[in-house]
Amino acid sequence: MSQKKPIAKSKSAGKTDGIEGSLLRCEVNANTGEWIKPNNCEKFHITADAKFPEIVFEFKTSAPPPYTLEWNIRWIVQSCKQKKNKPRFKPKHSKTYTAQGKKILTENKWIANLDNQVIGGELTVNIKAGEDKFRRTIFILGTEPGKELVTTYLDSKPDPDLAELVKKIFKQETSFTHFYSDEMPLVSFDNGYGLGQATNPVPTFEQVWNWKMHADSIISIVNSKRSLAKKYLSQNHRPYNQDQLDLETLAYYNGANHHYHTWDEKSKSWVINNAITCDPQESNKGWDITKEENKDKSVEELRNNKKSKPIYTGRCYAEHIKNAQ
Repeated sequence: MSQKKPIAKSKSAGKTDGIEGSLLRCEVNANTGEWIKPNNCEKFHITADAKFPEIVFEFKTSAPPPYTLEWNIRWIVQSCKQKKNKPRFKPKHSKTYTAQGKKILTENKWIANLDNQVIGGELTVNIKAGEDKFRRTIFILGTEPGKELVTTYLDSKPDPDLAELVKKIFKQETSFTHFYSDEMPLVSFDNGYGLGQATNPVPTFEQVWNWKMHADSIISIVNSKRSLAKKYLSQNHRPYNQDQLDLETLAYYNGANHHYHTWDEKSKSWVINNAITCDPQESNKGWDITKEENKDKSVEELRNNKKSKPIYTGRCYAEHIKNAQ
């Protein structure tokens, strides 16, 4: 396992969140100036309802205003295991989210506003007041919303069918969990973020930390996948029902390499794509049984046959969700 990268390195790094390999390591000697608040390396939390915390930066100076303030926030993406309270590790593609801004202050305090974004990570504020210089670093973390809040939010959306699909995805992907036990967003080994394990398009900084914006982005993605599913199922004016549309949409969400349905000319209807055998113990893994090495084999035989290479497919993803309901 690769060495974990802390948010900030220092020989005198003091405060951490208590989890081995944590991203949160504060440079205790990097802060300068006489501050009233906040405390050095203090933690603040985005609320469960996805509201940015109130953070007041107040400093002591005899210099008259105006004062120049610059803020910078960053979060180094690290993956986490399904089991809680384990060290994070480097994902397939390293990424660091950053944002920054400037303010002119007319008084010796600033109520933090990161361009109205609800984002988290290591926030560093630098202030110039005449000859005086101030620097302070704090941490902004998340608060788990829980299934009830997430469900209520989805139920407030105008398309109930779409909301139900997103609920199934959230249940499947993360059991309605957005943050890991270290109070930072969930990240899978292949860079899937948050409740819906969003990967493509890569979510923005705020779509990673603000679970409501994350949910909105997943709704938009699922809606686009549903449009693709409709196009596929309605080709040549073929009939389909709501369940078929939902399953095909779920298959598209996971990549749709192999559809859930194929058209049967004899019955003039959509039927389950039986060219794929799914592993019931996996969320999206199965085998293409049209290949010679996979023909006429049970799931157990397919698992044990070195020549039978499994594939990851939306066909099995949709089936897994269907069977889990």
